Amino acid sequence: MSDEPSALRDVRDALTGITRRLDELAARVAGLTPAAARAPIGEPLDEPARRQLAEIESLLAVGPGLGRDAALLLAVDRVIHRAAADCAALFLPTADGDLEAAVERGLGPGVPRLALGEGIVGRAFLGGETIVGTPAHQVRDWLLGEHGLEQALAVPVRLPDQPSLGVLFAGRRRPTAFDAAALETLILLADRVALVLGGAGGAGAASAPAAFTTDLDLDRTTAAVARTLALRLGVAHLAVLLLADDGLRVGAGVGVAADAAAPTPEAEPLATVLRTGNPWIGMPPADEALAGFLGAPPRLVAPLLAGGRPVGLVVAGSPAPVTPAAIAAWLEPAAVAIRNARLHAETVAALRQAREMEAGPAALASPVRDLGELLAVLLARIGLVRERVADPGLAADLAVAEEAAWRAVETMRAAVGFGPGRRGESLAPLDVGALVRSVVEAARRRWASRGAVAPAVEVDLEPLPPVRGHADELRDALDHLLENAADAVASGGAVTVRGRWDGGRRVELLVQDTGSGMDEAVRQRALEPFFSTKGAGRLGLGLPVVQAILTRHGGTLELRSAPGQGTTVRLLVPTATGVRSGPAPAGGSTARVLVIEDEPAVREAVVGLLRQRGYLALAAADGAEGLAMIEREAVDVVFTDLAVAAVSGFDVARAVKRLRPGTPVVLITGWPGRLDREEVAASGIDRVIEKPVGAAEVFAALESALGARREKPA
Repeated sequence: MSDEPSALRDVRDALTGITRRLDELAARVAGLTPAAARAPIGEPLDEPARRQLAEIESLLAVGPGLGRDAALLLAVDRVIHRAAADCAALFLPTADGDLEAAVERGLGPGVPRLALGEGIVGRAFLGGETIVGTPAHQVRDWLLGEHGLEQALAVPVRLPDQPSLGVLFAGRRRPTAFDAAALETLILLADRVALVLGGAGGAGAASAPAAFTTDLDLDRTTAAVARTLALRLGVAHLAVLLLADDGLRVGAGVGVAADAAAPTPEAEPLATVLRTGNPWIGMPPADEALAGFLGAPPRLVAPLLAGGRPVGLVVAGSPAPVTPAAIAAWLEPAAVAIRNARLHAETVAALRQAREMEAGPAALASPVRDLGELLAVLLARIGLVRERVADPGLAADLAVAEEAAWRAVETMRAAVGFGPGRRGESLAPLDVGALVRSVVEAARRRWASRGAVAPAVEVDLEPLPPVRGHADELRDALDHLLENAADAVASGGAVTVRGRWDGGRRVELLVQDTGSGMDEAVRQRALEPFFSTKGAGRLGLGLPVVQAILTRHGGTLELRSAPGQGTTVRLLVPTATGVRSGPAPAGGSTARVLVIEDEPAVREAVVGLLRQRGYLALAAADGAEGLAMIEREAVDVVFTDLAVAAVSGFDVARAVKRLRPGTPVVLITGWPGRLDREEVAASGIDRVIEKPVGAAEVFAALESALGARREKPA
């Protein structure tokens, strides 16, 4: 060991010393007696306390961390086991304004909904306090009587200083009352459920306002606003008052008489709220007139402002004070939804007017100008989202998208034919077969550029004569139909475009898909402007646009569809053979044509065209004059404006068919797409052409009418 380096010797000596020290410590520990050991600090819980703590911990397990559904199920289960209940349920408010058993144990399936204020559950929800049920209440409380409950507790589920979110219910079929421990259990569980429902991802204020924008029906939207705000405030009396030309009207209400007359906007405190835009919080004594209208002391009047402009008022009544903060985040979304629904209703009403009387360019300018603004309201969802987005960059992008959408709608207003407008080109002969093929190829390229799976499109065209039309407009119409068909077969299927000629004056174009099809209710509404089954992002103008284009071309659109059988759109387009090129009518005879038009410029233009081609043209400045001429002598064809003095174009047509059966009647109108087709057919009108009329339109309509008359049996 003499050769051992000094460093190693030092390490060995150190380890030896450590070992010796450890041995000494072990000997000392071994000599200690149990009495010499120190006692632990504090005392553990005794067994009863341990059991009580375990019960509390099991109740605290109900919380947001479990997830909503699991937490609610566990809460009801804990009521059964920890409160010794025979049945339990959690009642939550619905969008219809009542209470529904979202989770239940021991009550059985099919528990009906309870109205607000009904039984101890409804009373607990509205009042925000725990209610006890006993056998004496069975007669008046359906839930107690139907299930034979001798004892019951209804505990409101609510966050501090907030309206009720629901009610936790427990019932016993035995007469033993719930003791203090059971009540404490339900109160603790109700607090835990409130954290689940009112916390992040729960039923907070951010979740429901978006639901207001899903419906453009004014009555349904206003009713949803009234129900939702009443639930948020926890009141049984609330009215939504809408601004009208003559004051205020009741849009919807909860707990307000259906025939209640709305207060005037000059009444206080309504006038102050409308003037300042600030809410009014009611304090005793109550305003007698407002209390009589609501059926309860008024507690809150809040303005509904959309874009800073008043849409209406929310008026709430309750025996107890309310918390305005509960609906603060809901008022603007509610106002925007009501504004959108109202403007949509005005738009649809305007588009459905069957008898638009054309009193001249000045009268027509206003609806044409306003139509774009009314259409654009359907894009207000973009604005609503933009206002709620916190990211400035995203908000700016949405603002650009909103502006582009409005400009697109303005362009559509002028182009799609809902109102009169001067076309850039007259209708002219065109090769419809080549046009169909080019539209299909363009669609295929467009679908490929999107990276989506393009549907298989088969083109089946017979030899077709030229049609009389406008290439760009017919291209747009076919493109709309192809896009609709592609949507219908997005999950797999085929699209077929067929072309046939009837050998006479019409070309038939069919666009068929093998998609899911439509039921009869949807099919009947498919041509209605703004109706769409494709979600909020679609305006529902595709088929109405196509119909307007076909009407302008003197053609027709038919829609055939059934569930599971796909959809077929049938277009009938007049051929170009009806445009006369010779100087005189066919057959060497002079046809007699009566033109009834109260606009001198239009009347003179049409008469001049007819006489230039050799027809015998007669003119009348109003319907009465025209009918007098028909009574005196027969004519071969009658051209009449829709809105002529004395009698309408419909009345003229009916009178012509009565006085001179078999005489064709051609209606001239600036609104072909807005006429009621059933009324047109019932009045006996044979053809509809659109203002401004040109030579091609006049002679095509005339030739068609004369040809149809020649083909009729004597």
